[in-house]
Amino acid sequence: MDADAEKAAMKSASRRYGEVTHIRFSADELANLKAIAERDGVTVSEVVRRLVRAEVGHLPIASEALRPAIVEMTEQLRRVGVNFNQAVRAMNDGRVAQDEDLEQALIAVGDLVRKFRDELKAMTGGSRKAREARP
Repeated sequence: MDADAEKAAMKSASRRYGEVTHIRFSADELANLKAIAERDGVTVSEVVRRLVRAEVGHLPIASEALRPAIVEMTEQLRRVGVNFNQAVRAMNDGRVAQDEDLEQALIAVGDLVRKFRDELKAMTGGSRKAREARP
């Protein structure tokens, strides 16, 4: 990679992630990180980000083998969310008898569906390197 391309890549990463930190690893730890990165086709930085996300409870990035199934589940959840929104809208418009408990339950379930869908979408995002390698 030439100097200009390297600078552009660093600028792009800094816009995406913002903060930079420097970490010292033992030779064995760094070798393990590099092996994981090589195996997954990502950068060492992406491996560290994934470890941090996993530690705080985010779902992992999906493997290429799981990606189609997760994309399909995400689409199904989107459809469920649309149906929930239509049900609540029908209640609000007076086309269906108003039931405060049912409305609150539908809103709560809709919120959960959206949250789960967002988590599934995040699993299929992956690193820039992986996205660029996909057909």
